[in-house]
Parts: sequence; structure tokens; C-alpha cells
Amino acid sequence: MKKIVFVFAAMLAIAASCTKEDTHLNNEYDGIAPVFTASVGATKAELIGTKVNWVANDHISVWNGTVTADYSTTGSGATADFTTTDDTFTSAANYVALYPYDGSASFTSGSIITVLPAAQTATAAGFDPAANIAYASSTNTTLSFKNAVAYLQFTVPTGMSDLTSVSFKGNSGEKVAGECTIDTSSSELVATGSETATISGTFTEGTTYYLAVAPQAYATGYTVTITRTATTYEMVSKATSITFERSKARNIGELWDGSVVMEGSALAATTEMTKVESDLTGTPKKVQFDEVYSFRGTLNAGKLSVREKYKSTAVVSDIDIPATGTYHVMYNKTTGRFKIYTQEMYVDLNRGNEHGASSAPWKMLRNNNPDTVDDSYPNYILTDYDGNDSGVRCDVSDFPATSDYKNAGTGGNDRNMPSYYADDEEWEKGVLYDGYCILLASTSANSEEKQLVISGLNPSSRYDFRIVSSRYNGTPSARITRFTLVGASSVSHDINQGWKVSPENTNSLLAFNFMASQKLDFDGVAPDAEGKVYIKVQGICAGTRADAHINGFRIAKVL
Repeated sequence: MKKIVFVFAAMLAIAASCTKEDTHLNNEYDGIAPVFTASVGATKAELIGTKVNWVANDHISVWNGTVTADYSTTGSGATADFTTTDDTFTSAANYVALYPYDGSASFTSGSIITVLPAAQTATAAGFDPAANIAYASSTNTTLSFKNAVAYLQFTVPTGMSDLTSVSFKGNSGEKVAGECTIDTSSSELVATGSETATISGTFTEGTTYYLAVAPQAYATGYTVTITRTATTYEMVSKATSITFERSKARNIGELWDGSVVMEGSALAATTEMTKVESDLTGTPKKVQFDEVYSFRGTLNAGKLSVREKYKSTAVVSDIDIPATGTYHVMYNKTTGRFKIYTQEMYVDLNRGNEHGASSAPWKMLRNNNPDTVDDSYPNYILTDYDGNDSGVRCDVSDFPATSDYKNAGTGGNDRNMPSYYADDEEWEKGVLYDGYCILLASTSANSEEKQLVISGLNPSSRYDFRIVSSRYNGTPSARITRFTLVGASSVSHDINQGWKVSPENTNSLLAFNFMASQKLDFDGVAPDAEGKVYIKVQGICAGTRADAHINGFRIAKVL
């Protein structure tokens, strides 16, 4: 089976299955091998904007409960008739079929045992047919195939004509290819053979390729190894559980060319900025819209700069790195944002029980009964990225534990809402969903002003604050919050936190750049002489409401 027509798409998805009315007699007991009509256009591996058709000389394995036969077709298209020359194969009450044909496959107890090739051949704008495993089970001679694998999708960038192979592995040693078992009831494919799958051959610049892998959750992410004629290097995913779903592809975009993004005397000989590929699919789904290069760890003393080929006019380069300290370096190629932080604190305000506690590095601050939450209420201890006491405190006492000041969530959208990344920071669903609020139905007046007090900051340092304010409620202007940060000076920004994307439509949520519209950045904030910054929150009258919302924030000390 080969692909006839391709239209490029950002992601792959399986289409709804369909069948064709059986027009062949089930010749039970007559000793004549049945003819099968197999459908593929919407059941096997159809891609969005893509046609996948049978072609002449495609072969499938068909099992009748007793023997397995090699069936082939002389036809082509979304459906085709398959016949066999095996006169020992007779009609039966049930059939199981496998593509591609595998003479060594076995069928037993509702399972198919076959091989997902660990070594695959590069096929321009498509996948290796030998790895595109699909199966069908039927009580008649109409076979509606279902795809059984997941895919890693990537594009070869300009300047990478020397690419020889791309390999995939799970970071926790998951089996990704080789011998595998397919449960025909659940459609689950479990690989038991190889921890690596590799696609190799001749690659064309600007062309997209697909590597078939076992669909499963990769507990600590995965690694893509890029091998070129003279060098080998890696792209590493987020170190969180990432799910590759059956019949869907994970698009990592253009392969990184492997060159060092950062340079200078501050870099150790083994230090490189890593291209971080973010979670476009998974459970829960996570989205990153920008190409981010990231480094966490200890840098040497000296200078640090973005290399010229990655530099934009927005990048400040030639930064001095002190002799000691652990750093987080982020460079956003799309926006030119270049940040180096020596301390980061992540705050989740008033999570709802539905979503559970947000995971590290998030610190959950409640403004209600603290008995089972944190003994430091209302003056919370903030921890840094590694979970250590940062010396910074957040006083939340100005937000009382009443319904008008807590648990205002994103509304009907909460169950389908994904987590999001922004500049290599993951903002979890639980963080984005709920928070502190000021609720006021008003057609003429702003709300009262409440504040969070951040203390224990270094008056001589500068801090970047990122605040998320969100309420699922119609048009963007339905609710407006004004944030004023007061330290050595005062600065204010308004945000339209109202937003509307169909809460039932996950795809529309994935396409909605939530973090671009619902976050505010206050960069280079200087604390006052006592090391304090006040985050003041006020609802601005939007005609019918004057509500204010703050869901969570990040404080990062700037190098």
C-alpha cells in the first residue's frame, strides 16, 4: 500500500472508520477461498488532507481461525478486492487480517503477534509501508482496517542534505519497535523487542517524513538522535510523561541542525543549548507555539552570547556569567527573547480539588482554610525550581476565604483545557484553571483593589514577573483585570482575561495560543528598599462586570 496524494498538515489524525457493503458470497463449506473487500481510505492510516490508497500487488495476511493465507490485490484505491491462490484457505465465521503481509505472524486469543520494524526506510512525504502496521477483524468478507502504530513526524531543513538517519527512543527504556502484540479488541499495540526505532536512507531538504513507533506513554519523554555524515546529536523532549497515540503523529517540526546556539567562555566544553521539543499531544495535552532552546545547570564564569546565525535584533548578547551558580538559559528563536535566570519561583493560586495538586516546581497557595495545605498561611514560603526555600515569602491575607475571592475557574472549558508551554515554562492545567478573584457585577464602577505582597527579594536585583489571568467568558473584553506592580517604582498593565474557545473541541483549544493572550510579562522589576514587590489586582468595569482574576505567576531573578 502506498500513498497517492498528500497535502501537508501540521498534525495527523485518524478519520472515522467506514465500511463497504459486502457484495461477495461467504462460501462456507464450498472449499473455495473467499474474496475479501478491504477498505483503507478512512480506516487504516488516513492523514488529514492526505489520501492513503491500496495499490496493485499489496499483500495482507488473513487468518480464518485455522490457517493463515497470503492475500494480494491487482486493484487500487480506497477499497480493493483481495484474493489468494491458497486452496487450503476456506470460509469461516470470523477473520483477522494484517497489513503488511507477515508470513511469520501468529494469531491467537484475540491477539496478533507481528514485527514493527526497528529499521525503517525513509519515504519522501510519507512512511515506510513495511512499518505502517494495520489490522482488521470481521465476521464477513468486508475488512475495515485500523492503523496500529503512532508516528514521529519531522521535516528536513534546508542545509541538511547530509542527513543519514533519525532515531527515536523513550527516556525510560520503553520498547518502541520489534516484535509486538496487537489486541484486536482494544486496538492496543505493545512492543516487546527494541528500545530504538530508526529511519534511514536518502532524505530530501524541505520534505516531511514519518517514523512509526509503538503508541504508548513515554514516562520521562523521549530523545530523537540525528545522524549526519560527520556528526551525531540529539533533540530531547520535556522530561514529563508524553503519550504517542495510535494513528496520530507527533510533529517536532524541522530537525535542529545541531549547531551550538550559545557560545563564549562561560560554556563548558560539553555544554550546549538543547532544542526543547514540547508536548503537542499527550494526556493532558500540552502546547508550545515557539521554537525554544534551553539550558539548565552550572555555567563557567565568563561571557555568553547567542551565535550570529540564531541572533535577532531583540537579543542582548555578551552577558557576564558569575563564577558560581546554577542558571536557566532560554532563547526563543521566534520572538528573539533571551533570558538567563538564577532563581525561579512558580506559584499556583487556589487550585480546585478536581485537578489535584500541581506538580513541581509549582507551589500551591490557598486563601482558605490552611489546615491541610500549608502551615505558613497566609504568609507562604516560596520555593525555587529545585524545591529549596528561596527566602522569598508571599502574603495572601488580602484575599479572604469567601466565594467572591476564590475558586473562579476558567468555566465550562476546564475539562478539555490543555496545559501550555511559554518560553520553556510549563503552565499546568491546574494552574491555569482557577485562582484568586474579585467578583463584582457592575455597569459603572471598578472593583476594589486587592494585593499580594512578595517579600524577601534582593533590593539590588531585578526580577521578571509573568502573570496569568483567565476566565472563560465570551469575548475577550468581557472581563478586564488591571495589574499594578509596585516596588522601587510602579508599573500597570491591563489584560482582557475573557476568552472563548469551544470547550468541547480539543482541537480548537490546541490551536488557541492561550499563553500569548492570557499572560502578562513585567520584566526587570526592582523591589523596594525592603525587598518587597506588591502585586495589586483590580477589576476594571467592562459594561456588565468588573471582575478581576489572577490564576498563577512566576517570579524569576534575572542575571
